[in-house]
Amino acid sequence: MQQGKTQHGGPRPGAGRKPAYGEPTKTVRVPQSLVPVVVGYLEAHKCRPVQRVDVDASKARPIAIKRSVTSVPILGRRVRAGKPTSGDDYQEGTADIGRHLVRDPLATFVVQVTGWSMRDAGIADGDELIVDRSIDAQAGRIVVAEVDGELTVKRLQRAATGWLLQAANPDFHDIVVTDRNELHIWGVVTRLVRKL
Repeated sequence: MQQGKTQHGGPRPGAGRKPAYGEPTKTVRVPQSLVPVVVGYLEAHKCRPVQRVDVDASKARPIAIKRSVTSVPILGRRVRAGKPTSGDDYQEGTADIGRHLVRDPLATFVVQVTGWSMRDAGIADGDELIVDRSIDAQAGRIVVAEVDGELTVKRLQRAATGWLLQAANPDFHDIVVTDRNELHIWGVVTRLVRKL
């Protein structure tokens, strides 16, 4: 090396981006409609804790595109929630659980709920929601929405000022969305999964 010249380039200790996932990363192109799903999925693998609101974005998971069939029997009789009936049920066929729960796997993801703001709609803390991005988010539907960078699950309603994200629990306030807010609908809730 010649005297008076500075050395540029090459690796330097402590330089570069800090690892967020504990391993090297790679740049990929993602369809715009799937960016929230992919970002939510990656958040689950980051080393830092994720802020929780009503929906835990860190637990958002895309539905597997390659389906493995999980068939279960369909009984030919309905079960009563009142007086018991005869137990001589018979199998009528089988159902693929994945196809039963998910209409469009490319547009569907699962996210876990944190909190009780949708209690009276039957959605409890810890429930997992199946969310479909391909369904039109019309008034009256329960949606996963991002308002000013924070995720929530609420019933979407029209309001005089624009949109209203309506809670289903009187202990929680509705969210009024005006033109000063940034609203992004992640998708429409189609099912919920709960462990008993």
